[in-house]
Amino acid sequence: MAQVITRCRLTGHYMFMGMEADPKAFIGSAGPFARKFCPFCACEHSWYKEDAKFLAIKPATRPHIQQAS
Repeated sequence: MAQVITRCRLTGHYMFMGMEADPKAFIGSAGPFARKFCPFCACEHSWYKEDAKFLAIKPATRPHIQQAS
């Protein structure tokens, strides 16, 4: 699974879509995959898979926690 980011067609900025998807299955889907407000152009518009990229999920690093004695 990977996080989906999509490019706004009006401004060119990328935005996290708040979803995770398998890239192979995602590319096989048809048409726009979401309708969401874009803070960069201040419009609500459809987001297309052709404009999407995938980011590998990185595990959150946690600092070493020492137990109190």
